Amino acid sequence: MGVSCGKSKDKVKEMAASFPNINLTNSLKGLVSKKRNRYKKDGFNLDLTYITDNIIAMGYPASKIEGVYRNHIDDVVKFLDTKHKDHYYIYNLCSERSYDKTKFHNRVKVFPFDDHNPPKIESIEPFCNDVCSWLAGDIGNVAVVHCKAGKGRTGTMICCYLLHANKFDTAEQALSYYGSKRTQDKKGVTIPSQVRYVQYYETLLQRNLKYKPVPMYIKEYLLSPPPNLAGGGQYSVQVSISHQTYLEDGMPKCKKLKDDVHEVKKGAAPFSIKPDYCMALTGDIKVEFYQKTKIREEKLLQFWFNTFFVADRCARRSSNGENNGCGVVGGGEGKSDELYEMCLQKHQLDIVSKKDKQNKQFSADFKLTVILQRIPCVDGVASEDGLPPLAYINNRGGVGVGAGGQDSPSDMSESSSSFSNDDDWDSGEANNLLQLHNTRSRRE
Repeated sequence: MGVSCGKSKDKVKEMAASFPNINLTNSLKGLVSKKRNRYKKDGFNLDLTYITDNIIAMGYPASKIEGVYRNHIDDVVKFLDTKHKDHYYIYNLCSERSYDKTKFHNRVKVFPFDDHNPPKIESIEPFCNDVCSWLAGDIGNVAVVHCKAGKGRTGTMICCYLLHANKFDTAEQALSYYGSKRTQDKKGVTIPSQVRYVQYYETLLQRNLKYKPVPMYIKEYLLSPPPNLAGGGQYSVQVSISHQTYLEDGMPKCKKLKDDVHEVKKGAAPFSIKPDYCMALTGDIKVEFYQKTKIREEKLLQFWFNTFFVADRCARRSSNGENNGCGVVGGGEGKSDELYEMCLQKHQLDIVSKKDKQNKQFSADFKLTVILQRIPCVDGVASEDGLPPLAYINNRGGVGVGAGGQDSPSDMSESSSSFSNDDDWDSGEANNLLQLHNTRSRRE
């Protein structure tokens, strides 16, 4: 029957409000959990899956009306106290809600980040270390990870842990395994930016890199082929840039840094936007594109990236006095005229992949190229050569290691090419690093 998930939830809430004492059937919860695998044994029926023998992914332990169509917190408590008494620890990834930790004997830690978004890159290793430490304490210990639906954010962090614990060698393997265990359709982590951050963590581990903030300027956006946007002879496109940070209470905050409107001539090829400002960006950055008309504003696409992992050389070179006047910060004689690029194909962009499956606005071979300039400054001191860290993004937008790079899970797995609509939306050749490293070594 063609009933959408949103309408189903509204119907459940209406029924619960009208008949608060009626035990609604498990089929309603199954309707909300959709393709996620449920635990249906020993009298339990929960949106909960064993990813490994000691890693559990589950939906949010809710109460009141929400507990009617999600996991009810009392049922989760009963399950964990029955199956893993005194041997479970819960990891809550939700930034938008909380619950009474005493119900779980205060064995709850929070590593919060927002729905539909990746985690802050610095939060991944502490999460993985904490899970490893807990599991190492006793052979019977289990780690229970959840967000809201227990799929996208949950899968992102579990996949990073699987890499951290050497369960898998590549992000592609971890993502594929998680998708096969958590869902019936093998679509686990499907938001491209979340996939990208699992790839980022793979690179940190494989190259034994120490993450450090890397400041960069965005010089230009190239959209090719040009999108087919409604309007007259010119497009009005708004580009919003935000930075992910944390508040004093540990909650994440997406802080908007810049919001500019650009007029672009219709039919321009390539579709080019050059910011008219020079602003240093560092760390986790969110970029959103909107089309603005007189009557409405429509989001076209968005993506997250981290400046540390941008290291593909751009064939073009900037020149002092052009490209917004962005120059060397901190002094020194770094190569301020060299540019870098990050290329993202259509399936690697968070919004456009979901909205434009018929390729009406963006062609199937659409590619967004972001041209950046690195500020040759490390820990406040200008670097000698301005080279990026020993990590790079390959020409498919995924993280690669070594000379040839690797296909991203979005290229290799169906699970990364399309969105589910609950937790996910409820979400040239690669540079030879060894050559760069040897170049740096010879200069030193």
